[in-house]
Amino acid sequence: MTATIKRSDATKQALLRAARAEFAEYGLAGARVDRIAEAAGVNKERIYGLFGSKDKLFDVILIDTMREFMDVVQPLTETDPARYVGKLFDYHNNHPQLLRLLLWEGLHRGVDAHDIDGWRAQHYEQKFDRAIEQFGVDAQHAGRLLLALCGMTNWSLAVPQTTRLLLGAAAEDKDVTRDFMQEFATAAMRNFPPAMKQAASAAPPETAPVNTLTDQATRVDRAAQRLREAQAAADAARDELAAALRDAHAAGTSANQLAREVSGTLSRPVVLKLLAD
Repeated sequence: MTATIKRSDATKQALLRAARAEFAEYGLAGARVDRIAEAAGVNKERIYGLFGSKDKLFDVILIDTMREFMDVVQPLTETDPARYVGKLFDYHNNHPQLLRLLLWEGLHRGVDAHDIDGWRAQHYEQKFDRAIEQFGVDAQHAGRLLLALCGMTNWSLAVPQTTRLLLGAAAEDKDVTRDFMQEFATAAMRNFPPAMKQAASAAPPETAPVNTLTDQATRVDRAAQRLREAQAAADAARDELAAALRDAHAAGTSANQLAREVSGTLSRPVVLKLLAD
């Protein structure tokens, strides 16, 4: 009995390896079940018996490859954007199959991302929540930040022909490209607009409407969150203007002239008070 189970596990693993290579090379439409079966040393009826269809096999392969990526790279543990970007770049450079599978899925399915037992949805919810915690951004910008970090990391690997056109022979030096991406990520996060920071909000961020809320309550929550973020942005802009006024005053510009320059934004008494503080 034990030997039979081991043979069954070994057969399934051989199928998964063969299918991953086939799908990464040819995509969902171009992959052929008979080639997978031949590479794994089984008949294709066994594949249909285990997975049901080629589409379902692709879903299994994609989720399995994503799980492997998470086990190896664990990018969600990184709070430093440079290390986060570096981990992603090195993995996809050395293990291109996951990136290819995701690109093929996008080409064949568009926005229709398939899932298995909710694992993928849970994974991306975790990524979203961790981005808020890791990088101190508000809920409105967490997803966009992840898109920016992942996009700048993966694009040169996803379109090597474009990378070659832009960089020429330097495209071969992946270490230089990775180092540039890391430095860029660090600089970008250092200059991240204060309005996008979670700490600027007066209340915890809302990541998604709770199912028990009514539509009206959800609209109120979203509007309130937008107002909080707008107020935070206004406070940050006011602080920036105050600093600029003080610097200009220290450099010799009179208070009256500064008050005239910001007329309609700050009143003269407010300008005088800012300069006196």
